[in-house]
Amino acid sequence: MSAELCHREADLLDALARGYIGAELDEHVASCSSCNELRLVAGALLDERAEAIVEAPIPSSGAMWYRMRVRARHEAQTQARRSLLLGQAATVAIAILLVFSFFGADVAFAVRDLVATIRLSTPLLLALATWILLAPLAGWVAIRQK
Repeated sequence: MSAELCHREADLLDALARGYIGAELDEHVASCSSCNELRLVAGALLDERAEAIVEAPIPSSGAMWYRMRVRARHEAQTQARRSLLLGQAATVAIAILLVFSFFGADVAFAVRDLVATIRLSTPLLLALATWILLAPLAGWVAIRQK
């Protein structure tokens, strides 16, 4: 393989892809070793590509219909999940706003006072924190398994 690159290699690749090499480019390829080698290699690869396209199996119409139905069902489920997630987030936000609008700051002060009066040991607090962190994760894993 020659180390020199010819400035006409891009033209040759375009011509090979189109399937027609003009007389001028053909003369250049005959005189240029780099382009001649490129024509042999790229021509062989393009011929293999053309044969693979011709020989590729075409799936039956029933198989294609089934794949389209499965894909459409999957996309519909994805859209429905997204809509449900948005609805749930909006519901939680509205519920929080309603609680604070009905009870105002009294609830926040009552919760703070309640938490301040509870005396818990460190292991119990760690167990409670672990449960609070892992419960949503366990629920998510349970939902995801089919």
